[in-house]
Amino acid sequence: MRPLKFILVILIAAPFFGYRPLTNKVYVKGHIKKNPQDTSVSISHLTVFVKGDNKILTKAITNNKGDFELSFTPNKEESFDFYCNGVTFDSIFIASIIKFESDTPELTFYIPAKKKMNASGKVICPKCGRTDKVYKIEYTDAPFITKRVSKSGDTTYSALYKGTYQASDKIEPAKYYCDRDKIKF
Repeated sequence: MRPLKFILVILIAAPFFGYRPLTNKVYVKGHIKKNPQDTSVSISHLTVFVKGDNKILTKAITNNKGDFELSFTPNKEESFDFYCNGVTFDSIFIASIIKFESDTPELTFYIPAKKKMNASGKVICPKCGRTDKVYKIEYTDAPFITKRVSKSGDTTYSALYKGTYQASDKIEPAKYYCDRDKIKF
């Protein structure tokens, strides 16, 4: 092919590809397992979903054994955050993946996520990797909501009270809350 024709073909085809590098679709084969420290959660028929840049990219339902399959095409997301929810509990964070090692990863997640602690015994958030905004969840009949007024006059309400995150009396598998990422895990 002549160089001029080649350049012309590239210029005509480029808008159809949106000037983005082509990315491969990721096919995830996943398994949800009960955390050995808390086996009270049912792992069948949970909705597992992946978020990237605060948008849901894909979702799937687990079978009776907690297995699921899902696929999506990554774009420019910084991380891929896996969540799940069930009939008896709200969405909880289970893992964050920055990069997949292959186009067909096989992943295992625990519900609730296994907690990691730093040397001083504080729980580490599985998303941001920090401890300073992580609070233990306290399930109560009437959650205490704190009203805060900033110097500029803005009013915010928070479920943080005396070092714990106050949640409704519906006990869920999540044991901790990160106020930075706004996730339960």
